[in-house]
Amino acid sequence: MFRLLIIMFILIGCEEFHLPKQKAYLAHQFSLPNYEMISKKCGYSFAINSDSKISFDSNCNAKINYDFLKADIFISNIKIKNNLELIRYDFNQKISDNSSLVSSINTSEFNNIDQNVFALYYSFIGDAPSNIQFYVTDSISNFLTGSLYFNSKPHYDSLLPSISYVKNDIKKIIETFEWK
Repeated sequence: MFRLLIIMFILIGCEEFHLPKQKAYLAHQFSLPNYEMISKKCGYSFAINSDSKISFDSNCNAKINYDFLKADIFISNIKIKNNLELIRYDFNQKISDNSSLVSSINTSEFNNIDQNVFALYYSFIGDAPSNIQFYVTDSISNFLTGSLYFNSKPHYDSLLPSISYVKNDIKKIIETFEWK
């Protein structure tokens, strides 16, 4: 009787367990980017990834859309009128506000004295609303700020491949930037 009971428990206990699947995130496969120069009547030009789309408003602010990543780079065009320190202060305040949920911030500086292009680039490691922010200026009359935003919740680990892909495009924007 005891053996029969053990055999029944073994047979009944051998049912297959079905556990819920863990959340999975899309793994993008990126192609090698091709870049094209964008030049509008805004007083500046730069190269963008041909897989993205760019649009300008009447104030020469730009939006670079990565539809396949659900991401946008917003570029704001600000004219300097003896207020460069105030503009930089506002930008630094934006960096400070964005960094409350991050574990570290990497900065990079780019200077092209021949073209009068001076840039500062911030990359945030962590669940920040904007993972990359930068500015480009001539230190005289022009100041552009840029921010990368994804149309999703900020999960840094899952967004990292996309962030890295766009990071290279932003570096290309800064390296090819020219004032007209």
